Amino acid sequence: MATAAGAKTLYFPEVGPQWEDWVQVINVGSKPTKVLAIARHANSGQPVWSEEKTIASFEAWVPNVESIKVNSSMQFSADQPIVAERHMHNKSNVIDLIGAAEEYETVGTRLFFPEISSGARDWFRFLNVSEADAVLSMIVRDRSGKVIWQHQHTIKPQTTWSVDEGLMPQASGTLEVMSTQAIVGERHMHYQGGKTTIGQFGQVITDGAKTLFLPEVGPVWHDWVVVVNLSHQEAKVSMIARQDNNGQPVWSKESTLNSFQCWTPPMDEVKIKSSVEIKSDQPIAAERHMHRGTEVIDLPGASVEGGFVGRRLFFPEIYSGAYDWFRILNISEADALISLVVRDRKGKVTNQRKGRVKPLHCWDFDDNTLKNIVGTVEVISTQPVIAERHMHYQSGHTGAVVGEYGVVIGE
Repeated sequence: MATAAGAKTLYFPEVGPQWEDWVQVINVGSKPTKVLAIARHANSGQPVWSEEKTIASFEAWVPNVESIKVNSSMQFSADQPIVAERHMHNKSNVIDLIGAAEEYETVGTRLFFPEISSGARDWFRFLNVSEADAVLSMIVRDRSGKVIWQHQHTIKPQTTWSVDEGLMPQASGTLEVMSTQAIVGERHMHYQGGKTTIGQFGQVITDGAKTLFLPEVGPVWHDWVVVVNLSHQEAKVSMIARQDNNGQPVWSKESTLNSFQCWTPPMDEVKIKSSVEIKSDQPIAAERHMHRGTEVIDLPGASVEGGFVGRRLFFPEIYSGAYDWFRILNISEADALISLVVRDRKGKVTNQRKGRVKPLHCWDFDDNTLKNIVGTVEVISTQPVIAERHMHYQSGHTGAVVGEYGVVIGE
């Protein structure tokens, strides 16, 4: 479960000349902090670039990562809690990932990817963040849960290993990765002949969530969801969609899944803008894709254990040159009183708003509420909530959209 402490060390498994990289790091602590950014050669682990800066509370820093000329991994270290976001651009391809950390449930020894697809040119990178060799065991299963491929590989400390369909089988199913040391795993999937790419970190599944949420489904997007039983027993799984503005059930489905079996429910049956709750008697993982033309948003099922549910959430970037849209879902049984704090890049509060969200209801807001600022958004709630952001590019990378959950920086 994500901790209230916040992370003081963050990782990005890939930066370098293959993409137009942009990274922003924010001090979410209460005091100024020196932040050190180091890029290490992907293969050797040797430092190839570094920058440092002292930033005030809630100030943002955009280091010059474009000067990194070799494919590398990246590490941020600070004395105060920090959050970072990375965008990788290539025409209409944009990948958006939050800096990985053990506290944010993206660094661990057992990672899971709920979807691999034979038509999507899957590419994975694993970064060993420890000081000892990491022995990785990879297990590919088909959609029925049957193991179809296994592989072992050793990764030296602070180095990476990239793997694609040249080594892995071209299969549709899932990937589980077990490691003797803490690692980060990153996956890229390529769509539409290279026009769209989505990126996701492997989900740390050590804690085993049995309740997941998807804050938005409905007719605005072509929705696709996969749910996977992570246990070695049969799992009874139920899904319920609730209308976003009254919390009333509008659709439900049930399925019994064998060990590691995938279930793709018919999400196109949900004709009303809704949120979805997925419950199981065994640990599960889920992934949701929202498709519209070249726009694809890729998010995991949100859970308390997975680090996306909390009372204090943070978005490291809003941008006045893009269209920002947010949704907050109250997953509790009591009204959630919510305060939004909008800050500019210097950390100065520029706007504050308050709202009340009833149980299992949603609150949507966009640039009109945020007043078109370049900076950050903090969400403070009296009840546990999930917050989701979509950022639609208006220029430069037209046709691209990225989606992220708010980072839990406090219970």
